[in-house]
Amino acid sequence: MTTEIVRRPVVPLVLLVFLNLVLLSLQVRDEQGQTRLRGWLLWVRAPVSQALQSTTGLVRSAGRRYILLYGAANENQQLRTENERLRIEVARLRGLQGLFTRLPDYDSLRSHYDFKTRLAAVIWKSPPFYSQRMVISAGSRHGVHSDSAVISARGVVGRVLTMNAFTADVELLTNPGAAAGGMLANSGVQGVLQGDGSQKLRWSFIPSYENVQIGDVVYTSGSDRIYPKGIPIGRVILSQRGRKVYRDVEVEPFVDHLRLEEVVVVTGR
Repeated sequence: MTTEIVRRPVVPLVLLVFLNLVLLSLQVRDEQGQTRLRGWLLWVRAPVSQALQSTTGLVRSAGRRYILLYGAANENQQLRTENERLRIEVARLRGLQGLFTRLPDYDSLRSHYDFKTRLAAVIWKSPPFYSQRMVISAGSRHGVHSDSAVISARGVVGRVLTMNAFTADVELLTNPGAAAGGMLANSGVQGVLQGDGSQKLRWSFIPSYENVQIGDVVYTSGSDRIYPKGIPIGRVILSQRGRKVYRDVEVEPFVDHLRLEEVVVVTGR
């Protein structure tokens, strides 16, 4: 008769007992009434939650800073545009006040000389010994058109020759062949300011009998139908009788074209 040896599952039994003990120990509550399992879960979850919260905070802070910086950049651009427009308006009104202050309907007449402008950056300049042109960051999509007046807070810069959708080629007033109508605010003397490639302008067609003094400020007269009336151009640095019927008058522009970085384009009246 053969004796069979019955093998008991000792290892699984030990594992079950151990697991039971672990579960019982996890159910033990501490002084605060929380189980050990909950405490361990909190201990594991706390660093993860803290890391997630820190990451979320950094992302949120970065987003806020980006939004604030973006808004500040837009606000700064708007303030610069408005500041430049107001500076031009002040200079223009000074010229117009000298021209029209004696008229009874000065306020209604001044409204006819309002115009729309757009601020543009100078993105390219030609060498001063080669030509007198520059390229600005405004084109037809911004309301710029051929012969649009280009000015700054100090005075007249030039006019638009050609443009595409986003940029425009500007001819400076000092370029040979460029011209603008000019006049004195106090006496109303008018003539034509012409460039010759230098940093000076020649004021032609001023009769010899006219009283033009060194230091007089010349403003745009509007006779060229390009530049709005009353924009300062420059100051007279030479005035003497010529050999013929006209005076020899030279004007130094207020605008320093070599240091010009931003301009204002007249886009409409």
